[in-house]
Amino acid sequence: MRKQSVLRYQNTGSDCVRLFLISLNCNMKRSRQSGLLTQVAVVVLLATSAHAMRRKYEARKHWWDLAQNELAAALNVRDNWNVAKNVIIFLGDGMGITANTAARIFKGQKKGMNGEEGYMTWERFPNAALLKTYNVDKQVPDSAGTATAYLCGVKANYYTLGVDSEVTLGDCAAARNPIYHTPSILQWAQEAGKDTGFVTTTRVTHATPAALYAHSAHRNWECDGNLGQMGIGCKDIADQLVSENPGRNIKVILGGGRQSFGASTGPVNKDTCIRRDGRDLTREWLSDKAQQGHSAAYVTNAGELANVDVDDTDFLLGLFSDTHVPFEVDRVNSPAGSPSLTQMATKAVKFLQKNDNGFFLLVEGGRIDHALHDNLPHRALEEAVALDSAVAAVLEEVDLEDTLVLVTADHSHVMTINGYPERGNDILGMTGDISKIDNMPYTTLMFTNGPGFNYTTDGSRVIRQDPRTVDTRHVNYRSQAAVPLPPISETHGGEDVGVWAAGPMAHLFHRTHEQHYVAHVMAYAACVGPSAGKRCERPSHATFTRPPVPQAVATASATATSSIGAAVASAVASGQTGASVPFVGPKFPTLSPVLQQLIDDNERKIVTTLGSESVSSFTSAEDVRMLLGQSVLQPHSM
Repeated sequence: MRKQSVLRYQNTGSDCVRLFLISLNCNMKRSRQSGLLTQVAVVVLLATSAHAMRRKYEARKHWWDLAQNELAAALNVRDNWNVAKNVIIFLGDGMGITANTAARIFKGQKKGMNGEEGYMTWERFPNAALLKTYNVDKQVPDSAGTATAYLCGVKANYYTLGVDSEVTLGDCAAARNPIYHTPSILQWAQEAGKDTGFVTTTRVTHATPAALYAHSAHRNWECDGNLGQMGIGCKDIADQLVSENPGRNIKVILGGGRQSFGASTGPVNKDTCIRRDGRDLTREWLSDKAQQGHSAAYVTNAGELANVDVDDTDFLLGLFSDTHVPFEVDRVNSPAGSPSLTQMATKAVKFLQKNDNGFFLLVEGGRIDHALHDNLPHRALEEAVALDSAVAAVLEEVDLEDTLVLVTADHSHVMTINGYPERGNDILGMTGDISKIDNMPYTTLMFTNGPGFNYTTDGSRVIRQDPRTVDTRHVNYRSQAAVPLPPISETHGGEDVGVWAAGPMAHLFHRTHEQHYVAHVMAYAACVGPSAGKRCERPSHATFTRPPVPQAVATASATATSSIGAAVASAVASGQTGASVPFVGPKFPTLSPVLQQLIDDNERKIVTTLGSESVSSFTSAEDVRMLLGQSVLQPHSM
C-alpha cells in the first residue's frame, strides 16, 4: 500500500499528496512503536514533494485551456483586404526553423522561463507559411540569389544580385544588359511615390540589401577593389547605390561598410573590400543630395543618429563601422558606439513616415548568419533576440490596419537541436545524455559541418573534445560539428524557412510557397509594381476598413454585397478617396482577437504578454485580466 501510494503521487502530481498522507497515517497507526518507519515516511514525503515542486510542469487544465483559447482566437480572425500604405519586411539572415526555435527558447530563458512555452514576437502574427529557398542552379541557396527572389519576384542563380537566371556567376557582360535586370519592391515603391529605406547590421553593400538596388553578376563586387578581371566594365555595388537609380533615391540607409565607400576611419580590414579608385562615396552622396536641393545627413555613431532631426532632413546615410556592425554582444552601448538594430529601425520608421503616400522598409538582422557560419550559437541567438526587439519596437510605431509587416529568413543553416534534454534545459548547455560510444556528454545545439569539429586521434580512433571541460555558454564557444570546415565556412541549410505576416493581405501567406512569391504579395498589398492600377483589384467578397482605396478597386467593390464594399465603391466613384468607410465587424489583423480591443492603445504590450511573458498567461481569463486589466472571453471547459 505504501509503495502504491508513492507511485500514484509521482505519476499524477500534487493532487495525490492527500492520498499519500492518508495511507501514511494508517500505516503509522499500525506501527507507532517503529520510529524507523516514521523517519522513512517523512523522508519519502519530503523527497516526493520536493520532486513535484522542482518540476513545475503545467497540468492538464493548462494545456486544455491554452488550446481552447487559441481555437477561439483563430475562429475570430478576419482577413485584412486594405491597401497597404506601408510595407516593412524584417529579414533574419540564416534564421531557419531550427535557429528560430532555439532563439525562442533562448529568449524565454533570458527571462527566467523554461523557454519552450514562449514566442518570438512575430510568432503571434495571424498568418504564417513556409518558403522554398533553392536558387535556380543550387539546391542549397546563398543569400544573394534568395534576396533577389523575395525582393524582386524571380528566382536567380547562386551569388548573383538583381538579375535573372540568364546571368550566371561572374558574367559581367550579361549583367550589364538591362533586359536581365530585375527591379525590386523598393523600386516599385519609389515609382508609386513612396519613400524607401533599409537598415542592416551587415555592410550596406552586402547581399541582402544590395538586391534592393544593385544588378551584379557577383555579390562580392561590393567595391571596385573586388571586381578583378571578371568584373571589368561592371560598376561595383557601392557605386550603384550612390550614383544610380533606385539607390540614389533611397531616403534612409543605415548599416556598416565605410571601407567599401572609401571612407574608413580605422586600419584596413583585409576581410572587407578595399576601394582602389580613391573616391569617397560618402562625400559624393552628400554632394549629389546638395545639388538636388535636398538636406542630407551622414552619421557614423549612435549619438549622431539620435541627434538627426527627421523633420529637417530629407536623406539619411549612417555607416557605423568600416565593415559589418559589431555583434550585439560586442557593441559599445554609448553615443560613441554603434546603434542597436532597434535604434536604427525605429529611426528609419519615424523618418519614412513623413511621406503621406507611405513607405517601404527592409530591416535585416544580418549577423545571425555570420555567427552560425562560425558555429557560434550564443552569438547567433543574441542577434535573433535583437531582431525580436526591433520587431516589437517597430510595431509600436505603425498601424497594422494599413501597414503590412513580414518577418522571414532567406535560408537556413546546418545547426540542429538534438538529444533528449529535459524541459527548460539550458539551450546552450548539454543534453544530459552520455554517449554510449565515447562516454561523453554532448550539447543540445550542434552542427553537421563547420569549424567546431575539434577532433584528435590516437592512431586508431577519432576523439572529440569533452564539452565538460569548456564553458558551452561562452559567446565564443564553437559547437561541435561533424564535418570539419575552415572558420566562418559552415554551410547554409536547404530546408524551407518560415514567413510570418500581419497587416493588409497577410492572409495571402497560407501554405508552402516559392520564395519569390513574397515580392508579389508585397506588391499586391501595396498596389505597386506588377500590381499597380487595375492589377490591384480586390475580389468582390473583400471588405475594407481603411481608405483611401485605389481607383481600380471600384469595379470589384461595386459588386460587393457587404455594406463596407458598397461604401468603398461609393467613395471611390465620387472621388472622395479620403472619405470615412463605415467599420463593420472586428478590426484586422488581430494578434489575438480575444484581446483585440487593446490593439490600438497598447500593441506592444499585447505582443509581449501573449508572446513570451508567462506559461500561464493564456491559461484563464483571470490570468489575462491580471496582466492587462481588461475583460476577455472565458476559457472553454473540458
